[in-house]
Amino acid sequence: MQYDRDGFGYDQITTLDIETTHWKAAEGETVSVGVAVHDRDGGDLSYEPFHRTGDDEADVITRALDYVSDCGADALVSYNGRDFDLEFLTDRLYRLGAENAVSQAALDPHINLLADRKAVCDRTGEKWPSLEECLAAYVFDEPVTKWNGHSVTNERFGEELGPAYLEAVTSGDEERLKRSGR
Repeated sequence: MQYDRDGFGYDQITTLDIETTHWKAAEGETVSVGVAVHDRDGGDLSYEPFHRTGDDEADVITRALDYVSDCGADALVSYNGRDFDLEFLTDRLYRLGAENAVSQAALDPHINLLADRKAVCDRTGEKWPSLEECLAAYVFDEPVTKWNGHSVTNERFGEELGPAYLEAVTSGDEERLKRSGR
């Protein structure tokens, strides 16, 4: 069994990340929820993407969160997940009139990769570190996603790729879905 710095043992962790069309739930939609389950010893890794296929946003959110609850991991790890991802999903479910599937009991303990660095930045007045900067601090390679030949940023995803994907799903445009990365 491996131990984190507080002495709690976590053999298996779950990671969660969402993609949205806007950072405000009142102005955006959930496009996808990605969930991965990792063995901390570097062994097994499984990744489950939950993508919209039409007007099924609440179902996608609920299925993804049920997967997190049922995967049997010892902890949830995210980058600002409690303050952004889970808050956004909770608000979207509320706005969609669906039952709130975000159960804190099923998502605890929750390790936030941003928390320590954010606290230092808040004290010093520096900008919060990006996910890529946090990954580099933990000696992980920076992932690079490209769409139409250019790197995808959160802003670019929200303004271009997410809406293009949802429009292609809604219209049933299979060729456009292939181009948008499905």
